[in-house]
Amino acid sequence: MDDETLTVAVCAHLGGIDGWAWSDSTAYPSDQVGVYYGSIPDAPDLAVGVRLYGATDDDLSTRRVQLRLRGARQDRAGADRLGAAALERMHSTPHPPGIAYIRRQSMAPYGADTNQREERTENYLIILDNKESAHA
Repeated sequence: MDDETLTVAVCAHLGGIDGWAWSDSTAYPSDQVGVYYGSIPDAPDLAVGVRLYGATDDDLSTRRVQLRLRGARQDRAGADRLGAAALERMHSTPHPPGIAYIRRQSMAPYGADTNQREERTENYLIILDNKESAHA
């Protein structure tokens, strides 16, 4: 599975959380958590960016993904609640096709941005199902 396909699969998987949305082409309503491929824009306040990182050419079946989560303005626990929802989705629901295993490896508070929106990052290990992804 290539980087783009895997990133889109993770975005779509997170977009399945109640109150979260993933789209390649449309803006998100302000009451939804917008899931983005890559960096997150200034609006909406509630947002998650998905990026792959740290792959090695020796083991293309193991990948890492980082989520950057941003909560609502002046909500000190907003990013933490988003992190809890992401963890539940990534660990406890069936994985997207081509993914055999997902586990969170670490998380870290990122602090508040200039608009008083708390942020945090989460890092997940993904093991691909090479039999499944070979057919994708």
